[in-house]
Amino acid sequence: MQGLVNFASQIGDAIAVALPALCYLAAACLFLFAAWGLWQQSQPHNPFRGRPWLPWVSLLLCGVFAGFDRFLSMANVSAGTNLAVSLTSYTASAVPNASNILGSTPGDTVMNVVQLFQGFFQAFGAICIFFALLAWRAVINGQSNRSQGGCFIQFAFGTMCMNILTIAQWLVGTFQVNS
Repeated sequence: MQGLVNFASQIGDAIAVALPALCYLAAACLFLFAAWGLWQQSQPHNPFRGRPWLPWVSLLLCGVFAGFDRFLSMANVSAGTNLAVSLTSYTASAVPNASNILGSTPGDTVMNVVQLFQGFFQAFGAICIFFALLAWRAVINGQSNRSQGGCFIQFAFGTMCMNILTIAQWLVGTFQVNS
């Protein structure tokens, strides 16, 4: 079990290192697209005829990706937790010890497992939210055949993954059998 915990922690750390670079790259690309789109709207061959909001949405998403840590913190507050996210300062998470995973009750065991994999779930949730926003932009831009509702569900799933400890505590409390 310790090898799986080590592997999941390393994957979570890799996502946490790559996510800021992806956010700033996406912000730069969206800013360039917004500038080009606003300039193209003044041209006679306007490619955004009928969809004049696309450059503005790209500019808005540029700001979201540039301040992605604050956006994730707001999503966490909306989910009911006060988990603060930071993309600018990265510290390697300590790999928890998986030797004593069994608890006295099944609920304790579930909570121990969730705590072992919490770092992976938080990083995975953040990358899910990142890709949900990119997918939503592709949908409104006409480049993807997905629905906007699917992007919302992916966003909600990512927020739930980031707050996995709160979700697990609620589930254990809901399904716990009182003796």
